Amino acid sequence: MRIRISLACVLSGWCISANAQTVKTIPFKDGGHAYAVTEPGQKPGAILVMFIGGDGNLNLVQKSSLSGINVLIRMRPALEAAGMKLLYVDVPDRQFSRSDAEYARSVGTMIEQENSEKLPVFVAGISRGSISAANVASRVPVSGMILLSAVTGSTYDGTVRDAPVADISAPSLLLIHNQDACVSSRSESALRLFARDMKKSSSTIVMLKGGRDESSGAGRAAACHPKSYHGFNGIDTNVADTILKWISSLTK
Repeated sequence: MRIRISLACVLSGWCISANAQTVKTIPFKDGGHAYAVTEPGQKPGAILVMFIGGDGNLNLVQKSSLSGINVLIRMRPALEAAGMKLLYVDVPDRQFSRSDAEYARSVGTMIEQENSEKLPVFVAGISRGSISAANVASRVPVSGMILLSAVTGSTYDGTVRDAPVADISAPSLLLIHNQDACVSSRSESALRLFARDMKKSSSTIVMLKGGRDESSGAGRAAACHPKSYHGFNGIDTNVADTILKWISSLTK
């Protein structure tokens, strides 16, 4: 199925999202695992499952809505305009690991519930969310994996290699910013080594430029902030365009 991408909207950056969102919860251990679903204004051409960085907490149950400064949320209007159904995965309300099988199975259940039309499914994660995306891609059938500022270096959640990435067979798109100063993701050579070690996946690495650093403070917290180069701040349109063109190339 070919995804109809509204490049005029994506490239101009004027898209405004007024589409409905729904917060749902599925069981996880003896608690729950919440996620938000947003539908495009047209018939969806694919599903994109999103994992933000940091601690991954979207606080969906308490807020009953999706909001945040992460680029995966900032891009929502452009992605919906292109016909993408979006799933934003929150953290479970019980102890979990981004890289274990139980977490991947939970996300797999979300995908199964939301994909009655058997659409192509893509997973996308930024920073520490890249661990979640890689974990799901290694254990759940998907059409592609998108990692932004993949954490090839140590973080509080480990690294993207903690998931069984050798089992990833879907194509992968790996985005890195040329001015990323976050110690966990700034190494292009480490990213290329990671791509090489995903022997079953055909990987495309794209280095993006531009934007601005609007993070506050200093040190790791600032360098890895969503409003820094690490978070692709100021180039949302370019990031969305890159992702949508890549997905379109796989779904013709």
